[in-house]
Amino acid sequence: MNPLVPPRGPLDPAERRRAARHLLLDGFGPDAQARLASARVVVVGAGGLGSPVLQYLAAAGVGTLGIVDDDVVAESNLQRQVLHGTGDVGAPKTASAAAALRSLRPEVGVVEHAVRLDASNAQALFEGYDLVVDACDTFATRYAIADAAARLGLPVVWGTVLGWDGQVAVWWSAAPDGRGLAYADVFGPQPAEGESCETAGVLGPACGVVGATMAVEAVKLLTGTGDPALGRLLTYDARTSTWDEIPLAEGAPSARETAPSTTEMARRAPETAPSAAETTPLVVDVGRIAGAVPGAVWARLEDLAAGDLPDAVLDHPLDAPLVVVCEQGLRSRGAAAILAADGWRDVRAMRYAELAALAARHA
Repeated sequence: MNPLVPPRGPLDPAERRRAARHLLLDGFGPDAQARLASARVVVVGAGGLGSPVLQYLAAAGVGTLGIVDDDVVAESNLQRQVLHGTGDVGAPKTASAAAALRSLRPEVGVVEHAVRLDASNAQALFEGYDLVVDACDTFATRYAIADAAARLGLPVVWGTVLGWDGQVAVWWSAAPDGRGLAYADVFGPQPAEGESCETAGVLGPACGVVGATMAVEAVKLLTGTGDPALGRLLTYDARTSTWDEIPLAEGAPSARETAPSTTEMARRAPETAPSAAETTPLVVDVGRIAGAVPGAVWARLEDLAAGDLPDAVLDHPLDAPLVVVCEQGLRSRGAAAILAADGWRDVRAMRYAELAALAARHA
């Protein structure tokens, strides 16, 4: 694909020395490095994901980095937010991050936006930038980013981490080759806020893995090198250190709108059944909103972890199949692990969209 930004001009000798390892890359070279030098990238969130994104983009040679964050550094941030140190506790994250980036590369231009981004100011904040990086941790901010970027025609490099799991994608309504997808096209309307790192925990180094991947996607978009993650969702499991890829169809319907009933799940072809047992699968929904999957047994993940299981689950034979579902597959994976540890031998974790697709194939 075409690069997002034109080259600024020839690199000076100091820039060439610093970027020497980039200049040796096949298909990269001085032209791509000069594009990075002229690029303007705004990163929303200077926390667990924003830290590695900002560090790698600054070190890579991006000319201007905007930082949007209204929070201050807390001691509990230091386990994963590696831009900040003990001496920064209590300081605004934008100021702490800016100081760290200037220490890393004095030439980088840093613009501090020490405000909370929302629907009222997102578009104005993004004007003048070439690319948006969504490293935030709330749905309200995420949807405000998506809407403003779509209005401006800007691509968004998005990532998320919760617990052991991460996801990365590029959303760009104006993308070429029919790969134009916005965040809401895949995940549907804005939901209520759910789990966060404060309640579910997060593995610190997993933020580094996902954040570094987001930085790679940004570099590819800015320079026109490689194949960005447009039209596909990258998922990371830190437990096994594996990445998977989920192709995304343009205009994919909301998972909640297409969630099938338990009866539909029971109509799957025999070769796709999760167990050899003849018992109808029991679908357990651990999503944030009860009733999203008609006919399923809804349970809170926290209750399952505490051993408080619904009667329908307790009555389900240990050798009979269980299918656990949620919006994005993160909570269902944890719930499946809990149920397997409790003795059920045939448990599968799915996202709503996967359950819908499975039912559609065998309807």
